[in-house]
Amino acid sequence: MPAPLTIITCTRNPRPDLLTRVLDGVSALRVPAGIEREYLLIDSASDPPLRSRPEVAAFLARAPWARVVRVDQPGHGRARRAGFGAALGELILWFDDDNVPAADYVELVLAAAAAHPEVEVWGAGRIMVEFVDQVPTWVDPAMRPLFQERNHPHDEFGRSTHWAPYFPVGSGLVTRRSAIARWVAALAAGRYTLTGRQGASLASGDDAQIILGAVAAGESVGVVAALSLTHLIPASRCSLGYLVRLEHSLASSIRVARAECFPDDQAPADAGGLGLI
Repeated sequence: MPAPLTIITCTRNPRPDLLTRVLDGVSALRVPAGIEREYLLIDSASDPPLRSRPEVAAFLARAPWARVVRVDQPGHGRARRAGFGAALGELILWFDDDNVPAADYVELVLAAAAAHPEVEVWGAGRIMVEFVDQVPTWVDPAMRPLFQERNHPHDEFGRSTHWAPYFPVGSGLVTRRSAIARWVAALAAGRYTLTGRQGASLASGDDAQIILGAVAAGESVGVVAALSLTHLIPASRCSLGYLVRLEHSLASSIRVARAECFPDDQAPADAGGLGLI
């Protein structure tokens, strides 16, 4: 039997109403006949543990193909590595705990994987930002691009060594297993130092290094225009202080990510791609 498709969400202390929408979205994904799938909910040291939460228990009861993997130390990079270690799939879909995928996401991922074997990492061409709470009037629409909103008009793939408009973003990222194995190996060898958000820090970069690492290895990355999801943004992420910290952290992370993925290239990283990670 072929390896199943793996879907992973890494989370720590998620907001119950948002996680419920994510889990409902995962449940609604259409999976073609003959395709096995698994869903891994990576609990990054949540308190209380996710297994004890009613929305998670209800989801597990109706989804025998899903399971919770507990990580006792927080950190997005650590959670992602745990998810990869538990995953059986050759294709891995990464949905954040505020990503609600369209029902045809899996169908389109499988079609793209078959049509473009040279593409190792790709993502959604359409990401719609939904502010789930009332936010300051200046936030909408000015900050939507910072929250990864996009509407790419066509499928596009390439190997640019600098940020390009067709680069995928973290929300709804799709990877072949080889891309994550490369990232894990580079971390273990000390070649990569960005490990994802941890604690109060907004510094990230793990998505960027997965993407740029694929390019550095000669693989293509890109977007599939028809892939779509909704990115749920609460008011807690819309204060001026948070947004300033977020933009600074993203710009800093992409510079480090590119320098570590292309250590022999001294050209400065383009910080214009703030939505990359």
